[in-house]
Amino acid sequence: MILYFLDGLLNLGLPVAAFRSLAVRAGCSAVLAFAVALILGKPLLRFLRRQQYIEDETSTDSPRLNEINATKGPVPTMGGLMIVGAILFAGLIFGDLANKYVQIGLLSTFGYGLIGFIDDWVKLTHPTRKGLQAASKYLLQFLVAVSLSFVVTLIFKRTGLPNLLALHVPFTDGVHIDLSMASGFPHMLLVLLVVTGTSNAVNLTDGMDGLAAGSMVVAAVCMAAVTVAVGRAPYLELNLMQVPTAEEMAVFCSAIAGATLGFLWFNAPPALVYMGDTGSLPLGSLLGYVAVVAKQELLLLIIGGLFVLEVLSVIGQVGFFKLSGGRRLLRCAPLHHHFQFGGIPDTRVVVRFWIVSVLFAALGMAALAVAR
Repeated sequence: MILYFLDGLLNLGLPVAAFRSLAVRAGCSAVLAFAVALILGKPLLRFLRRQQYIEDETSTDSPRLNEINATKGPVPTMGGLMIVGAILFAGLIFGDLANKYVQIGLLSTFGYGLIGFIDDWVKLTHPTRKGLQAASKYLLQFLVAVSLSFVVTLIFKRTGLPNLLALHVPFTDGVHIDLSMASGFPHMLLVLLVVTGTSNAVNLTDGMDGLAAGSMVVAAVCMAAVTVAVGRAPYLELNLMQVPTAEEMAVFCSAIAGATLGFLWFNAPPALVYMGDTGSLPLGSLLGYVAVVAKQELLLLIIGGLFVLEVLSVIGQVGFFKLSGGRRLLRCAPLHHHFQFGGIPDTRVVVRFWIVSVLFAALGMAALAVAR
């Protein structure tokens, strides 16, 4: 939106061209999203407490986890409202609204935020407090992701550029897997898998005070660098598949980082509020969408390696339990609960997981360096 305003000032002869630059807008997007999250935080907390929208953490299937959570005070949930609100506001102000990737990102964030809100609302207002049925929840995510995958694939096809409908392999010299056959249907499946998978991975990681929020900041900052690298690959002399105008997603990534930092202000241990599905689902889906636009879906598996570990821990736990006739691979899944059950303080687990997320992000950046 600010680009339209600046264009008007430029037509008047005012020297404001520098403020149109991506770096300035991305930086301002992060600061604005952080400020909006802080401003929304206190009144939102008061509202959630007044309405008694408190997450019941003692009704899980694990008696040990219920025992641990019983020591915590009542904490309201749906704090993701401040995250989604801050991202959308910063994206609308500093994003290029003429850019199709930005338009889809705004709609996708709203869509997944709405799904998360409905799920949290049902948990808090329905007597069973279990949220949406799994089938209904996944169906809604599927519908949004299918729409997104169709539109993105169509945009890529219309560019006429080769290899946009492909899966690019990190740490290689331009190796890619063509997914353009059958009118791009395999690519649509890839987009669907990445967006829904990342969304649910972040949702699984959201189980300790500050864990998902801090890890998301690291991943978002790195993906901002990735989008700039692929959007301006020829100018940076990088041997990467260029995706024209993909660098605009850096504004979104900066908004994610700023909004999540603002939320972390209230969510840092001991948490004053939880993000709930209202925050985790749209955060994950937007991170996956950015990777799709940047054509770095596999690189996201590295940068977001912590989220991958959390998913694999759940898959491994369930699979081992079934194959071994009731034995457990971990004390509890997802992975952060395994260490929690081992007696490690929550804050130490969270900080160590943050460190791991930084290491994964550094490895992901190394993959870009290989492309030089």
